[in-house]
Amino acid sequence: MDFELLRPEHYGKLNPFFAGQKYPLSAYSLASLIAWSQCIFDTLFAVDSDAVLFAERRMDDPQRKHLLLPVGPGELKPPAWLRERALATGYRQYHHVPQSYLERFGAVEIQKYFTISELLEDEDYVYGAAALAELQGRDYSKKRNLIRQFERAFEAPGRVEVRLIAPENAGECLGCLEGWREERLGEDWTAVLECERRAITKCLENFSGLELQGVMVCVDNKVRGFGIGSRLKEDTWTLHFEKATDQIKGLYQFLDRECAKRLFHGVEFLNKESDMGDAGLAQAKQSYRPAFRVKSYQLALR
Repeated sequence: MDFELLRPEHYGKLNPFFAGQKYPLSAYSLASLIAWSQCIFDTLFAVDSDAVLFAERRMDDPQRKHLLLPVGPGELKPPAWLRERALATGYRQYHHVPQSYLERFGAVEIQKYFTISELLEDEDYVYGAAALAELQGRDYSKKRNLIRQFERAFEAPGRVEVRLIAPENAGECLGCLEGWREERLGEDWTAVLECERRAITKCLENFSGLELQGVMVCVDNKVRGFGIGSRLKEDTWTLHFEKATDQIKGLYQFLDRECAKRLFHGVEFLNKESDMGDAGLAQAKQSYRPAFRVKSYQLALR
């Protein structure tokens, strides 16, 4: 089986495999896989009959590599099938295996072929989309207060404008992204943040081709924050990125609410991805009261 490096131009070819995909983890967003390819990992793919296999291989250490579960319109592939493909490709591990896969086939059957271990840093936070759009109740009182402070600070007509991102204006977000980077230059700027910046740039440059949706918040005719998302599965969208200047109090909370209201109206759930083991990010995600979290597991060949 020959793997090919995943690039934006492959979206049209591979997207039909995702039409009915059921995995609840954000790792199974095709747009996200493309965006993050060649950032820490090279992301590769190979079409295997009625499914597509993705592989991730560390750019700085190619021996650190793994597969994702196959994506396709048919039934879930059983553990024996996974074992055959792992042996055939030379990849001994599967990452981003959701709890639902374990429940479907059972630990006893899976452990005939693999050991199972939890990937704590890859657990996704999932929210009720309506809850984030409405921010009702005591749990969200601090969020509502920050939004009111933002709105009062810029209450004059025309100072704040919320626009949907489209191919013709996506480039306007690049200046905001650069400002976000400049606020963190120095000790706070890490290799992961640089990869994230590159992934966002790829999204903005291929906005239509990756079927993304987004919102930008303009303050005094300048983009000061934006969010980008895409469909994950039938009842769930993923909010991949939210970036804004830290210099305007309440802007992040305002942006988050506007994303929920304008991008995900009618969607049941919103996946905000994992915290990657970052304590500050975990606290921020938890503060929005997730409806539930999706565990992620590793399967390693015996």
